[in-house]
Amino acid sequence: MTACSSSPSPAPPPSTPAAAPSSTAGSPSAPPAPSSTAGSPSATPAPSSTTGSPSAPPAPSSTAGSPSATPSPTGSARSTGPGRPSRECRTGQLSAALTRPEPAAGSIYATLVFTNRSTTTCTMTGYPGVSYVAQNGVQSGNAAVREPGTITTVTLQPGGRAKAQLRDANGISGYDPAQCKLSPAEGLRIYPPDRTAALFVPWKTEHCAGPTVHSLAIGPVQPG
Repeated sequence: MTACSSSPSPAPPPSTPAAAPSSTAGSPSAPPAPSSTAGSPSATPAPSSTTGSPSAPPAPSSTAGSPSATPSPTGSARSTGPGRPSRECRTGQLSAALTRPEPAAGSIYATLVFTNRSTTTCTMTGYPGVSYVAQNGVQSGNAAVREPGTITTVTLQPGGRAKAQLRDANGISGYDPAQCKLSPAEGLRIYPPDRTAALFVPWKTEHCAGPTVHSLAIGPVQPG
């Protein structure tokens, strides 16, 4: 009987298999893993970011902005010369005059004054062309060389002025007479910057007209 009473005690082992099914019941709790797989459909926003790729067309629109650079060549095409504005003063818009020449240390200085006599605003930039004119209207001696100076654009309102400094030797000055070839002049032929039509300023004087002499010099136009 003692042996029989001990045989019922093995009943606990069946309770162990019962625990195994309960752990099997825990396996249904594994569906959360599929629910994270269901989270991958929530990753569909990534495809929606793919739908965002059609928003890439703004890049072509910025490319469309690049043609707006074309105005700059157009603007440069309107210039009459390097760095020259399109409304540069024409010779016909201007008059020219010379202030009274003043001697100083073997040289003579005068100021060349341009006046805008038109009703339109215009600009001047750079150096005028200047040379002496003899009685028969031909050039006498070499044209003026350019003095170093600051190049600036001068805006002339109607009636506005610009100026440039003129310098020459005072007579023969330090030149050898044979080299100087002192000659009479009736005045100055003056070309505004970038223009091929000239103005004339009367100035009866004598100057060195020798072919090797370059005593006449002109500075750039400045506000005047």
